[in-house]
Amino acid sequence: MSAVGQEAQSFFNPLIGRTATFVLDGRQANLDFARTVMSLLAQAGSTCAILDLDALYSSNSDHIFSLLAPAEARSSILRIPEPGCDIESELSGLFNATQRVILVDSLNSLYHLISLEDGSSRSRKLTFAVASLSYFARTNAKAVILTMYRREGFPRSETGRSISGLSDITATVDVRGQELTVRSERGSAWRNVFLTRIP
Repeated sequence: MSAVGQEAQSFFNPLIGRTATFVLDGRQANLDFARTVMSLLAQAGSTCAILDLDALYSSNSDHIFSLLAPAEARSSILRIPEPGCDIESELSGLFNATQRVILVDSLNSLYHLISLEDGSSRSRKLTFAVASLSYFARTNAKAVILTMYRREGFPRSETGRSISGLSDITATVDVRGQELTVRSERGSAWRNVFLTRIP
């Protein structure tokens, strides 16, 4: 395996069988993270199912997928919910995904969209959704990646944990120039730090 392929495997292997929330400082950091993850997926020869709640992947597809060969770009399945759709049904569709990696962008939007009519049950339903994705990842050898924007005062779940703490791993993403650093904050992966260049 090439050095590039080994780097990709070293990123994804610790995530297999787990859910991981990647905390980002803003939209540009998310774009850099998305481009990097899609490039790593291609290098690893893996496939991905994306639930694109913020239309980040669809509206920036030229930037995110531009370095991929057409066959590699087509290996990622992009689901963009229609306005007003039942987001819980969209989320449940992920459990039929055959792809090795499942990506939900973003956890902030999922929190706000889930149970719009009954805001009091949002935390409980989100806790159940992430726990279900964790079980799905564990029993099907999948990696579930959740992105989340860092926001002050982000609500806590009914368990008392922050929303980012619902997954098996919480990691922060730092972008400096062309360098992307991922640091484990809760749970362990990559010996706590993964460092790569943004393609």
